Amino acid sequence: MHKRLLSRREFMRAGAGSTVAGSAVGIPILKPRLMLQASPRVAAPSDRVRLAAIGTGVRGCTLIRTALSCPGAEIVAACDLYDGRLMAAKECANNDIFTTKDYRAILDRQDVDAVFVATPDHWHAKIVQEVCAAGKDVYCEKAMSHTVEQGFAMVEAMQTHKRIV
Repeated sequence: MHKRLLSRREFMRAGAGSTVAGSAVGIPILKPRLMLQASPRVAAPSDRVRLAAIGTGVRGCTLIRTALSCPGAEIVAACDLYDGRLMAAKECANNDIFTTKDYRAILDRQDVDAVFVATPDHWHAKIVQEVCAAGKDVYCEKAMSHTVEQGFAMVEAMQTHKRIV
């Protein structure tokens, strides 16, 4: 029996049609924004995650705003080399957070549970390894490393220090 493969154009047409049909019926999976808004509960103090941002440019501030929309997330610190970006981080966080130009000061803080790394990508590997060594979980977006060796070193740091990356 010969199976007919869909062309890419036919696949896209079928996918778009099923998305439109699903949204007309009201399938909740296709409405993630509404699902996020369905949980306005306030998190208990034991369920709070205190976050810091290393790098507070456009992407760093976007991550801060996104985190603040999640129940239980609290921004406590931010790091960037530029004063204007540190002021922007304070505005995004809507409070008086600790700011510094040296990311190692954030790693030394006991009130930080996890860190966003939103620096230029050539810094990702070094900072992620140091964040793991400091006993904090880390969120980092692509490109996580420039070489395979850096990637393996990051995985090793994650596994050695039992951190979530």
